[in-house]
Amino acid sequence: MGASSGQIPGAESQCINRDAPLQREGDAVSPGVGIGKAYVLDRRNLHVPHRHVDKNEVEAEERRFRAALRQAQEQLEAVKSKLPHGEHRQIMKAQQMMLRDPHLILRTVHFLREELINAEWAISNAIDEFCEMLEKASSEVFYERRSDFWFMGERILRNLGGKNPGEINPPEGSIVVAHDLSPADTAQLRRQRVAGIATEEGGQTSHSAIVARAYEIPAVVGVDGIISQVETGDTVIVDGIRGLVLIRPRADELEVYREEADQYQAFETKINKQRALPATSCDGLHVQLRANLAVDEDIEGARVHGAEGVGLYRTEFLFLNRDGLPSEEEHYRTAKGVLQRCAPHPVVMRTFDLGSDKRCRFLERDEPEANPAMGMRSLRLALRERHLFLTQLRGLLRAALHGPLRIMLPLVSSVAELDAGLAAVAEARQQLEDEGMAHEPDVPVGIMIEVPSAALTADVLAQRVDFMSIGTNDLIQYTLAIDRENDEVNYLYEPLHPAILRMIRMVCDAGKSANIPVSICGEMASDPRYTWLLVGLGLSEMSMHPAAIPVVKSIIRASSQEEMKALAKQVLASNSGAEGRRIVMNSMRGRFPEHLQHGAVGQHGGDEESEDTCVKTGR
Repeated sequence: MGASSGQIPGAESQCINRDAPLQREGDAVSPGVGIGKAYVLDRRNLHVPHRHVDKNEVEAEERRFRAALRQAQEQLEAVKSKLPHGEHRQIMKAQQMMLRDPHLILRTVHFLREELINAEWAISNAIDEFCEMLEKASSEVFYERRSDFWFMGERILRNLGGKNPGEINPPEGSIVVAHDLSPADTAQLRRQRVAGIATEEGGQTSHSAIVARAYEIPAVVGVDGIISQVETGDTVIVDGIRGLVLIRPRADELEVYREEADQYQAFETKINKQRALPATSCDGLHVQLRANLAVDEDIEGARVHGAEGVGLYRTEFLFLNRDGLPSEEEHYRTAKGVLQRCAPHPVVMRTFDLGSDKRCRFLERDEPEANPAMGMRSLRLALRERHLFLTQLRGLLRAALHGPLRIMLPLVSSVAELDAGLAAVAEARQQLEDEGMAHEPDVPVGIMIEVPSAALTADVLAQRVDFMSIGTNDLIQYTLAIDRENDEVNYLYEPLHPAILRMIRMVCDAGKSANIPVSICGEMASDPRYTWLLVGLGLSEMSMHPAAIPVVKSIIRASSQEEMKALAKQVLASNSGAEGRRIVMNSMRGRFPEHLQHGAVGQHGGDEESEDTCVKTGR
């Protein structure tokens, strides 16, 4: 947060032709098409005065710091008071809790007293420490939360300098263009009726994305350098379907996008009428559509979009970005709160899936693993750290008194590993019984199928559990031996590879034989291109991003089991992912052109290139 932090080099902006049309790519996080005049918001060039102080000045600097904290609390309370009860008040509450964080306050006071520096410099150092810690977290949710601390620090610094952070006031129908948006900024967007959002920072779980989806504002984030390429008043198009931002578009582009915006709005109006209806095919097959949740702020969005509960709640985020490990009471309160807000629908709580890309500094060993994705992670880590596992399980079993909770064990790779996990659940239950602690004794326990060994022995595993859920993201990577985050090999990431489809079918057959439900909770479920295929393979439960539910529901309601099964049979007989994709796209484009054009965030409607072309081009 130093004086030069985030400043845009002048040479870069001088190279830009302010009259020329530009197109930039980013991550589509909220679908739709927004067209309007740019409202540019950039708060990065905040000067942080650095000054050493005498010992007799420290007390006065500490008073200034604490006064700025109180003022920040009052400002956030004023913003929160204008919001309706619900998720976005929770966002503001989270910011207020950050302001009360004892570690942040103690670190700032430490810098004041020990290094004899002024309050601005001290809070800047403390915030930098927090942000550095969060940058080391591979988890997207907590990596993105570093911006929350930055915005909190910015608010305190402005208060110390006598500058009120104020409220943003974009004109109705404008496109908000920013390096990033603070929770206070995004909470205020509800009243502004903006047409779209484009930011340099952020991802699917950033506050900008969460609020944009909740308010159904088209949004693209992670657009490199957009602040230096747009001026307030420029015409901007935000394509929240394909992840594009068009700056100063040509007249013909503008005309095409205006027509597409009208078509999208008509499509949204049509499918939103079905939100409250069941996902039942025209010949009577009901498919349970549930939501994947990473943060509590998405619960309201899941409910609004018609989710029948939560198919995947990621509990590991309780372990990250904190000074200590979560207690049994925290696990209990968190699960209880989610159950109450999702009632009467079920909630599947995945036990902590730490390790690999989600690091918890309290559980790391001195020697880093050479290949953490295949090392001590998920259920393996939970079994090693049994006391933490039992603490979580006890909290979940107690919370199950407040609603239909289900416990899911991640990354099970063998019968022995599953038996050890089930033994831990039984032990936690016995502990609660021995202590006379109220709990639900008959909580269903299931597993995630994420590795080939689990898929190939699903018939055996199914005899020991109450449900199974296929995690396609990891299953694809482990089966095809590729890391989709690796640009050198991500062109090989193929959801329709025959091996993947055969494994999905195998797991579905195992579930049917054991008379237990099988669901899918990977990214494939959120993509309307694959709805027929997945249902045709035998899946009757799907968990996905909340925004994808209305589109998938609309497809299912307009389809028959016969045509979905026929497509799955045809694709299963294909020899390659490219061949299977052509079959899928020919069928889906013919029946659901609007759904594929507008329905999936970040989807481009299908890639029909051959597998050979993909290998040659390295895309």
